[in-house]
Amino acid sequence: MTEQLAPYLAALRHSLRRPAVTLSLAKAAWLHRRVEHDFRRRLLAIAPPEADLRFPHVDLTPVEYWQRNFFSILFLSIFDALGIPRDRRRQYGLILHAIRGIVTSTDNILDGENKGAVSLALGEGGAVLPNMLLVLLQDSVLHEVVGEAAPDAACRARVRAALSAALFAIGREETDEEEAVETVLTPDALIESVHSLRGGALLELAFVAPEAIETERTETLALARRGVYRIGLALQLIDDLTDFAEDVRRRNHNILRSWVVHHAPDGPVSDAALAMRTDADLAEPERLFPRATAEVLALAMDHALAGFDLLHAAGHPIGREAALALIETLFRLRGVERLWNLYTRTAVEASPSTRAVSAAM
Repeated sequence: MTEQLAPYLAALRHSLRRPAVTLSLAKAAWLHRRVEHDFRRRLLAIAPPEADLRFPHVDLTPVEYWQRNFFSILFLSIFDALGIPRDRRRQYGLILHAIRGIVTSTDNILDGENKGAVSLALGEGGAVLPNMLLVLLQDSVLHEVVGEAAPDAACRARVRAALSAALFAIGREETDEEEAVETVLTPDALIESVHSLRGGALLELAFVAPEAIETERTETLALARRGVYRIGLALQLIDDLTDFAEDVRRRNHNILRSWVVHHAPDGPVSDAALAMRTDADLAEPERLFPRATAEVLALAMDHALAGFDLLHAAGHPIGREAALALIETLFRLRGVERLWNLYTRTAVEASPSTRAVSAAM
């Protein structure tokens, strides 16, 4: 096992510098590789012989693999910390991987893309039909594994119903944003009605099956789920900072757009005036709106650290110092080191508006 873990330990050790957390995540990364291998085997077993399935993640380096699969690896390390046996952790990993694939394929249909851990080549055609077929194939694997993991028919029905309800809620939010968003929600309304689904609820899908099956771990699973929700919400807020220019141009929901218009810590700015800004200005919002960017970043970090505190309370080895090291690594992996530098050098106390939004969460 030590030899198998070595590449993942090496990939994580330098950035995390916390032996217990590094070992936990390295073990989870190794198990996730096994999960993906099993998932490929199951897909190939049900796909027709002529299906040209491709798996681009097979050749990723350990660092790239960690970057692409951060949350799936974190989930597996959480399940390990809670004492869930490895066979069931593998099953939950398969269920999560199938859900990820279904969500990605659905996004691909909307965006005309073919990204993800699996793709299906169908000549030179578009993205719709290949991704529809992938949704069907991955849904078959999902139901197969749920059938193996759930102890009885009633439990299987609960898992499937809960997954369907969550996916429908997330899909409804995505559908609402297919058209331009001209009404700028207040930050607290945006978080409650949009980002709670886009960032938090999407990640909570990982806990649907474990919470239905691991009934003796109800309290610790609930703690961990709440922690993951807060971390997912934090990363959605950070994504809004990095996607600010694109979201303003496409008229998408964005927390910084809301913050600038409704809280205006850098001075009054209408949404119409914001839309008139140049792409160069919008690409670096910390220069254009330094106080608003710093306040949104502080709110994101509050959510992230609170989330990791909840994971620690549930039994995960990560503490506050390790959480900060892990968050820094995430910033660097996501290519937003400048925002981490802004956070570390700016000691901005939360404004009354920030505290109001935090209290609402």
